[in-house]
Amino acid sequence: MRILIVDDEEVLRGLLKEALQPLGHEIFTAGDGFEALRLVEEVHPGIMILDVTMPGLDGYGVLERLRGMEGLPHIFTMMLTAKAEIAELERGLRCGADDYLAKPFQLRELIARTQAAVRVRTLQDELHLRNQQLAELNRALAESLKGQEHLNRRIMLEMDMAARLQSGMLSPARLEMGRVLACARCKPSAQIGGDFYDLRPLGQNKASVFIADAVGHGVSAALLAAMLKTALEDALAMQVMPSKVLVSLNRSFQFCADHGKYVTAFCGVLNCLTGVLVYSVAAHVPPLLYRSSDRSVTRLDTPGFSLGSFQEGRYEDRKIQLTAGDRLLAYTDGISEASPDDSRLFGAQLPDLLLNHAAAGNEEFLDRLDESLAGFLGPSHQADDYTLLSVQYLPEGS
Repeated sequence: MRILIVDDEEVLRGLLKEALQPLGHEIFTAGDGFEALRLVEEVHPGIMILDVTMPGLDGYGVLERLRGMEGLPHIFTMMLTAKAEIAELERGLRCGADDYLAKPFQLRELIARTQAAVRVRTLQDELHLRNQQLAELNRALAESLKGQEHLNRRIMLEMDMAARLQSGMLSPARLEMGRVLACARCKPSAQIGGDFYDLRPLGQNKASVFIADAVGHGVSAALLAAMLKTALEDALAMQVMPSKVLVSLNRSFQFCADHGKYVTAFCGVLNCLTGVLVYSVAAHVPPLLYRSSDRSVTRLDTPGFSLGSFQEGRYEDRKIQLTAGDRLLAYTDGISEASPDDSRLFGAQLPDLLLNHAAAGNEEFLDRLDESLAGFLGPSHQADDYTLLSVQYLPEGS
């Protein structure tokens, strides 16, 4: 540690230097205040033993000038004075002194106080170093956060654009054809998701009712959903039976198995005049059919693996006859598996919702379902994408 001894008594300066130098310190001496200020700028001492009473510039003057020197690290200052009055102590501490020793003093006491000052100064240096390191880390963190914030804004913009593009790939959310009214509602858990639906006329009074769910969330699921649009259009152009459409889609998604991905789907072809529905299921959540004639709710299911899981996909067609007032509700597992606590599932409430709101139009019915879902989940968030298709078969002449 560099120690500066400032005293106008040469004998005392020599005595203190002789006592402190063997302790491993680098000792500098000054005979007056002006010389002390020069040495402070030259050698940057960590500790200064400063006499109060000196000709020219006394110890108080030295401290006041040191306070005015910008950028000067703190120097632990021990003042030596023959005046031990309280007022003198207060004045020295106000000027910036850290310790006070009255003359005459025991050399052992000065050495002990100096060693204590060394410990304090060492801790101050370590604290200063840690503060510098912390400041540097904070600057680096701030730069990193600034860069991350910029990156996040770019990602959000890209995700917003992707969400708009994905929404544009879906068919119109409403279909009115013959005696059929259909309405779709799609809500991704993030900006983009893996749910997909398609409502489209096929000619000869028939319409396609299609819903699918790509495994996972976010970009990977959204890419699979995007591929479904083109693959479905190609399949519907060549096939009219739902099972054949699913076979074609299964061939298109063979790459999924190697990446642990798959797609579930429900495919239906509905005659909008006669009410005949032919459907096939690829491991999708079975849609529910509300029958107005006996106020019953049944599940529509057929055997079949998810798309892309196996090379040879086999699917089965089934045919049912809709009657006036019937409603088909198709949905993804984000609805059936929604749970506030992993013990209760929202899917168990769907039959009652169909019964309680049988007379509601599609939009009103889906609104009631959304409200029931929000109340069921409570403060928890919707954990998965979900899509709903409500298809009504109206009385003749409606």
